[in-house]
Amino acid sequence: MIPLSDTLKQHDATIKVGYVIGNQHFVLKSSFDGLSVSDSYLTVQRKFVHVCHDTFEIEYSIQPNHDEGASLIKLHVFEVSFMTELANHSMMAEGFQAWSQTKEVDKSSTLPAIQSTVAWITKFDLQGDYNFFKHSGKPGVVHSTGYTYLRDVHDPSILFLGSLSEHNGYSYFKGNFESGRFDIYKDVEGKTLSAEDTFRFGFLITQHLDQTTLWRRYANRLIPDATNVSDLPVLTGWTSWYNFYEDVTEKDVIDSISGFVEHEYPVDLIQVDDGFEMAIGDWLDVNPVKFPHGMKFLADEIKRRTQGKAMAGIWLAPFAVGLKSKIIKEHPDWLVYRSDGNPLLAGPNWGMHSGFRALDIYHPEVRDYLQLVFDTVIDDWGYKFLKLDFIFAAAMIPRHGKSRGEIMWDSVTLINELVNKRALVLGSGVTLPATWGRLDYSRISCDASPWWDHSILRIANVRERVSTYNALVSTLNRWPMNNIMFGNDPDVYFIRSNNNKLTIDERYTLVVVNNLLGQMALMSDNVALYSPEEHDLYSSTFPKARITMDRMDPLAPDVYHLHYTCNGRPYITAVNLSSSPYRFTLPNTSAEHQQSIYFEYENVLMKNATPPTRWIDAKDGDKLLLRPHQTRTFMRIVDDFAGSTGHIIPGWELESINQKGTDNDLTFIKLRQPRAHKRDTHFYFRIPTDKAEEEDVYSKTFIDDKKPSSVHQLTQDQHGNHIPFPIVQLVYSP
Repeated sequence: MIPLSDTLKQHDATIKVGYVIGNQHFVLKSSFDGLSVSDSYLTVQRKFVHVCHDTFEIEYSIQPNHDEGASLIKLHVFEVSFMTELANHSMMAEGFQAWSQTKEVDKSSTLPAIQSTVAWITKFDLQGDYNFFKHSGKPGVVHSTGYTYLRDVHDPSILFLGSLSEHNGYSYFKGNFESGRFDIYKDVEGKTLSAEDTFRFGFLITQHLDQTTLWRRYANRLIPDATNVSDLPVLTGWTSWYNFYEDVTEKDVIDSISGFVEHEYPVDLIQVDDGFEMAIGDWLDVNPVKFPHGMKFLADEIKRRTQGKAMAGIWLAPFAVGLKSKIIKEHPDWLVYRSDGNPLLAGPNWGMHSGFRALDIYHPEVRDYLQLVFDTVIDDWGYKFLKLDFIFAAAMIPRHGKSRGEIMWDSVTLINELVNKRALVLGSGVTLPATWGRLDYSRISCDASPWWDHSILRIANVRERVSTYNALVSTLNRWPMNNIMFGNDPDVYFIRSNNNKLTIDERYTLVVVNNLLGQMALMSDNVALYSPEEHDLYSSTFPKARITMDRMDPLAPDVYHLHYTCNGRPYITAVNLSSSPYRFTLPNTSAEHQQSIYFEYENVLMKNATPPTRWIDAKDGDKLLLRPHQTRTFMRIVDDFAGSTGHIIPGWELESINQKGTDNDLTFIKLRQPRAHKRDTHFYFRIPTDKAEEEDVYSKTFIDDKKPSSVHQLTQDQHGNHIPFPIVQLVYSP
């Protein structure tokens, strides 16, 4: 069969449009062998736009036929199908919203709906698209929301397809690996057209070897001012939810801040999550028992206690309403109602058997109320970071002649109007294409958890389930969005020992992946309770690493290699999310006359070595072990710098290394700020061959204008293994 990129350019396709006029249902179904098809009531046109040799666009338009009367046409289905070759491909399956699991799939993968019994009991189906988009559950019959890409095992290039019109409806890409059928599906249900309307939507198709290049092409077409996204601040900090949940109090927040201040951790954000309000939706009614001094007092305390270094953040679910809220009692007309006259159940939270309702964003009084809430929270209380959650609640059913996707787009538009650039905004529980270039940050995963996975919900096919495994899968697969579409929020990591079922390997994996792939890196621990090893790990996340991702290689199911550069040096981080050990070798680049020696700084939570360092010669071809749920990071040595122990990404803590003097015998090392490391840091340098016999190599070294506390030459690492070349160890005492 013809490859998909060529198939999409061909005229041959099958199109299906379902619609309703009055009470009559119609279907336009035809072979689309030209640029236009029509029936008595509708005309569908297709237009191809050539952008460059490997990029083009397709636009579809639906227009009522004017001479057939002025009756309103309510669209129900739009789908266009192509026949191609998919058997040797993998395909990205983007989940419906931020919490929905996202990963590459292939001919053996399944994407089933939530089991009906589980959905009936838990109402977890309300958090996804299970009730309006069919999940086949058959092997190799998969779908993706908003965009997708395909990899051919025989071709290193990637074919990317992305919607250019999520403002008027959700877009889906459907693949059937067995039959070779590929569908573009538009969720147009509820979209109503008058005789004068034309409904247009389009897609970008582009091909390249590099994912970052593909996403930049997409962003340049999709986002009017994509440069603003890359200027977002990196945020480290704390959120109350994953330690105190709804029971959080003013004292809990202040006690947690005290730990950061005592240990001099330079966090950027302290965010108060759910639990401060009397009821969901009644945001200005603060619980007087748990927060006796009010929310303005707490925001001021956050700024005062951190000497203005940390922003005050707060959580809101602007379109959600609790069943016990004053809003429901006093303003029932503000709610979204179903066609049967009953108020919409928008989700299962805040009461497993009750859930919550949704506000109608098109009601003028609702908009006025939300404006009052945002003005108070931002201007009066002083919170300059807003985590806005459960955004999907506003767009669960089509209404007012708009599709679900159109309502979702309007919801994000409303958020921007309410905030008016007075605070940074993090979106959560939202379809990601509606936020690209429109919100500052967005969650890219479900909620992480102090346990690895929820086996019952996994078996029940809940793609939005709370679990660390589920969060990591989506974080790893959504990495290209960071600093291109928005700032990635991979949710929190856990270092603490208390109230935590994660193993040492699992905690370390979460710390490393979140810090590598997130523009935000938050946690909920009380650092005052940390052990020395936990302090070592947390302090080694400062300053927040900024990397340039090259690519991510899936090596096996749930096993990944991240290739990136940091501070101009190449790194590989190997991640094993599977329950089985995995063995691998590091790339040997000696054929390119480059170094094939790697430095590894191991998980400091492991107490078997201090400091836990090693050097690996890739030419030896040794098989390295990844334990289940383990992560290992390797820096390839490309100059005399041979490793360090001051950061989870060795070398990031170095801002510069300058050698001066007649024989370059003076070395000045400047450390990157802000630092939090209180223990000795070891810096390692390779001894040049022509100076191998000298005993005072690097003795004239200054680290932040201080002499090292000790200088030693080493030939073995801390495990007793031979180091491939002689090195010198500099010990820096802060």
